[in-house]
Amino acid sequence: MNNSEIRDLFLKLPKADVHSHLHLAGSQKRFKEKYPEANLTFPKSFDGLTGMIDFIYGHLNTIMVEGEDVINFMEIAIESAIDDNVTLLEASVDLNLSRFFDGKIEKVIEITKHLKEKYESQIDFKPELGINKDLEYEKVYNDGIKCIESGVFHSVDLYGQEVGKDLKPFVRFYDMAKDLGLKRKVHIGEFSDYESIDYTIKLLSPDELQHGLRAVDSERTMDSILENNIRLNICPTSNVLLGAVSNIEKHTIRQLFDHGIKVTVNTDDLILFDASVTDEFVKLAEAGIFTMEELHTIRKNGF
Repeated sequence: MNNSEIRDLFLKLPKADVHSHLHLAGSQKRFKEKYPEANLTFPKSFDGLTGMIDFIYGHLNTIMVEGEDVINFMEIAIESAIDDNVTLLEASVDLNLSRFFDGKIEKVIEITKHLKEKYESQIDFKPELGINKDLEYEKVYNDGIKCIESGVFHSVDLYGQEVGKDLKPFVRFYDMAKDLGLKRKVHIGEFSDYESIDYTIKLLSPDELQHGLRAVDSERTMDSILENNIRLNICPTSNVLLGAVSNIEKHTIRQLFDHGIKVTVNTDDLILFDASVTDEFVKLAEAGIFTMEELHTIRKNGF
């Protein structure tokens, strides 16, 4: 099959995107249609995680300035997933988005619930509560608990800088999420080492890891992921553009897959990295990393 045929095939197939940050998950095309006057040039690559964060706060957040904009960004994200025939979307709604709604987390919960209902005939949107590791613990345990007890959220995710962050304050929150039946995810192992992955697994007992790339540096770490049936939700284009891997051809996803670990491919932040789930499959096929049969296995892993 040529690349065009592979693209047509994967575009038609149902797909899952289970590593996505909702307000950053809209396509650049839909963003420009919604904000035609926005004078914004998206970088072709970023200077690591810090460079990405600087672009978000220095440029993107000059457009997402009010609650209405947050809703717009969320809607174009869901619509972009539908455009790509993503039928399952697990995307995080950042806990601190309440700052756009006078600090009222109840409004964020209400909006999230409305979006789920609005698009339910077109996509299975399972909202995820996203928490930045730098967020005040008081907010996590006040507003965060309201979210996980609301019945609106299906999972929790912890993200932000991976190196040198104390995760112990989140143990009780993750235990509460587990007791409430929520899936638990953690961003780790994209820029941090395999020991940070070991520590996170031991401390938070996650169901899934967002990235987890550096597990390849330790057989024991990969064994631990496998033994604990932890899925790795990987975003190849994001990893390349942030400098976590040098190029798609050298991506660690092949080694993780060969170890028997369940992996998925996802968008991360579509508006920044400009690669849909279909695009990710085409890139992996183009690079000759996986056979078509293996790509279908990875696609099915998302469900």
